[in-house]
Amino acid sequence: MVPDILLQEVAGLKEAGYSITIIEEAQMVNIILEDYPLPGLYNKKTTRLLLRVPLSYPNGNPDMFWTDVDLTCADRKVPTKADTIENHAGQQWRRFSWHPQGWNPGTGNLLMYLEFVNSGLIKAAKGVS
Repeated sequence: MVPDILLQEVAGLKEAGYSITIIEEAQMVNIILEDYPLPGLYNKKTTRLLLRVPLSYPNGNPDMFWTDVDLTCADRKVPTKADTIENHAGQQWRRFSWHPQGWNPGTGNLLMYLEFVNSGLIKAAKGVS
């Protein structure tokens, strides 16, 4: 069962204009954000963004993030730490193996995690690890 706090945070993101689908799997909640805006360092302007959140959220934190398989850097190179393709929620995704440090279940939330994603997208495109 999706934690109430996670549903509240998703509702807040929807109010902010994000189009979101939630798909529950064993022990995980897949949160798919459609048309997620990308920095100008990529081959397209938006992607589908997948966040996989444990059902124990917020005690269990999101880790890594996934995008459309065809997402590459503007120069067509694969972004740093994003060379693995995985299947989740019945679809293929490009995994960005970026891990947040110092998650605090008392203060961490999806909006903060999206800031981590945005930072990771920039670093991955610039070749920073």
